[in-house]
Amino acid sequence: MTLAIAVPLFTKAFALTDVGNAGVFELDGNIVKGATTPLPTDWGNNSTSGTTGLFSSTGATQALPAGGLDAHWVNDGPHSVSDTTTFTTGSKDTLDINANWACTPSNNITPKDDILHAYSFAIIPQSGSRAGHLVVYGGFERFANNGAGDLGLWLLQDGSVSCSSTKGAVSFTGVHVVGDILVVGEFSTGGSVTTLNLFEWVGITKATPLGVMNITATGGADCTVAPVTANVCARSNTGLISTPWSTQDKTSGPNTLATAEFFEVGIDLTGLLGQNAPCINRFIFDTRTSPSLTATLMDYAEGALATCPTATISTNVSPSPIPFGGSATDTATVTLTTASTVNGTVTFNVYGPFSSPPTSASCTSSSLVTPFSPNTVSIGPGPSPQMATSGSFTPSATGYYAWTATYNPSGPRNGNTVSTSCGDANETLLVLSIPKITAFDFTNTPTNDDPTLGSGTVVYTFKIHNYGAPVTLSGSLAVSGTANSIACTGGNILALSGSLPAGMDATFSLTCTYSGTSGQNVQAIINAMFTDVNSITHTVSGSPTTYIFTIQTS
Repeated sequence: MTLAIAVPLFTKAFALTDVGNAGVFELDGNIVKGATTPLPTDWGNNSTSGTTGLFSSTGATQALPAGGLDAHWVNDGPHSVSDTTTFTTGSKDTLDINANWACTPSNNITPKDDILHAYSFAIIPQSGSRAGHLVVYGGFERFANNGAGDLGLWLLQDGSVSCSSTKGAVSFTGVHVVGDILVVGEFSTGGSVTTLNLFEWVGITKATPLGVMNITATGGADCTVAPVTANVCARSNTGLISTPWSTQDKTSGPNTLATAEFFEVGIDLTGLLGQNAPCINRFIFDTRTSPSLTATLMDYAEGALATCPTATISTNVSPSPIPFGGSATDTATVTLTTASTVNGTVTFNVYGPFSSPPTSASCTSSSLVTPFSPNTVSIGPGPSPQMATSGSFTPSATGYYAWTATYNPSGPRNGNTVSTSCGDANETLLVLSIPKITAFDFTNTPTNDDPTLGSGTVVYTFKIHNYGAPVTLSGSLAVSGTANSIACTGGNILALSGSLPAGMDATFSLTCTYSGTSGQNVQAIINAMFTDVNSITHTVSGSPTTYIFTIQTS
C-alpha cells in the first residue's frame, strides 16, 4: 500500500469552534462569519451583521486576516449541467496520479456525491495556542443529503495536478510527492462527523503511519468533542444553513443547504508533522463510496492553495559605471508571493572583467572574481519585501563585470531558493579608465639670462587626457615656496574647471615670477579631481603631483 495507516482519533469531550482551540477560524458547521472581530474568520460574509469572511458573494478572495497565507474558492457547477471534473472508474487514492487517475464528464452523477463548491484557507496564527503553526482549512458543499457523506481531501505539493474533460477519459497531470496529506472522513445524514482519518503519502513501496507523531485518540472527529490537544477536527451542518453565494441543492430553496450538505475541516500541519510540514500547492476535495482507501472515487473539485511562499529576487548594482579605483555594491530585493517572512542569506558573486557586456554564458568558475566572491550577507527576518546589500567591491581592472545574487531561505516558510542570472538587467558593472595627467612641464627664464641674479619667470604647463566617459574637472594648481617673492598671473592658485569629453585633452598653464637667494625654492602642486557620470568625485590619475626647483645664484 502506498499510504500510511489511519490515525486514531479523539476521546476527550471539549467544546471547540476551531482545531486545537487556535481561535483563527469558525469551525462551527456554517459558512458565514459570526464573529465581529477580524479573527476568527469564516468562509463567507454575513449580510445580517455586515462582517466580512474570506470570500465575496461571487467567490472572489477578499483581504486575508493577519497571518493568512492563501485562500481559494472553487465552483464545481450546479447539478443540472454536465460536470467536467469527475473520476473515471479505476482512480484510487492508493495509486499515483498521472499514471492512474483519470477524469471524464458526467451528466448523472449521484446527487449525494455531487460537489457544488469547495474552498480552502491556509494561515499561520500570530497569537494563541497555535501561534506560528501552519493550519489549513477546507470546506465543501454537496447537492443532496440522501446518504452518509464520504469524502477525501488531498493536500498536494505538486501544483500541476489537474484534470478536466468535456469528452472521454483524460489522464490527470501531476504526481504525488512524499509528504502529501490525505484526509478521509464520513459524516451522517444528521450532520455528525463520525470518522476522520489522516494518511501521508510515503511512496510506492512502504507506508509510515502518522501515529509515530504521537497523535492518539479513539472516537469521534467532530470539533465539538475534540480535545484541545487535537491537530485535526471537522464539522458538518446539523440543520438548514444559508450560503452567501448562489447555491441550489436538491430539496431546499435557493442559497440554502439542508442538513449534512456542508462539511469543513481544520488541520494543524505543524502540530502533526512539526517543522517538516510540506509546502502545499494544490487541494482536491473528492466524494467516494466509502471511507476506505480503496473506495471508488466519484466527483472532485480542485484548486490552488499555497502554504509556502514563492520568492522572487531583483537586484541593482550601484553606481555604474564607475572609474577605475572606484567601488560599487549590489542590492538585492527579495519578495514573497504571500504575506510571509523573508529570512535567510543572500550570496553575491562577481564575474569579470569582460571586454564587452556579459551574457548568460559569461559567468564561469574561471571568471569568478575572488577573494570578493562569494560574499554572503543576512537578509531579514522581516515582512516581504526585504533588501540586502553586498560588501563594497573595488575592481582591480577596467572592463565589464557581471553580478549574481542568490537568496537562501532559512526554511520553506521563508520562500524558495532563487537566483538572478548572469547578464541580467541592472546587474552589469562597467569600470572605466580614468582621466590621467599625461604631461607636466615648466620653462624658467632668468632675468637678463643671468641665473645668478636669483630671479626670473617660470611657466608651468600640464595636460589631462580623458580615457573614459565625459567628466567635469576640478581642483587646483598652486605655486608656492621659500623664495623671497613669488607672484603668478591671476594669483598663485589656478582653479581647474570645465568639462572634459571622452578621448580629449585639457591643458592648463600658469605664469609666475620669482626672486630669491641660493637654496630657496619654488614649487608647484597639482591637485586634480574629476566628477563622473554618477556625480561622484574622484582623483585624477597622477594627482597630486609636486614639482620643486631650487634657486642657484652661483
